[in-house]
Amino acid sequence: MRKVRLQKLHGDFEKLHILESENISEYFTRVLVIYNQIKRYGERMEETRMVKKILRSLQKKFYYMVVAIEESQNMDFFSIQGLMGKLQESQ
Repeated sequence: MRKVRLQKLHGDFEKLHILESENISEYFTRVLVIYNQIKRYGERMEETRMVKKILRSLQKKFYYMVVAIEESQNMDFFSIQGLMGKLQESQ
């Protein structure tokens, strides 16, 4: 049962994208809920993977920020909180 639940959570994680009606905080909350559920089942997910997923799944209006972040930051050391702060500044 654990393996099936983890597979579903990973599928949900991969399907995530920001909705037109959502703001950054709401989207980050959805991402973190799934992340915490995966963690609860004992599986580790790198923060870098979450940051990259969030950047890939944003609306077009954030693309200029995505490019700026990717070019100016070392993505291996960029935190979720740092990303959220940068995106909220531009919202």
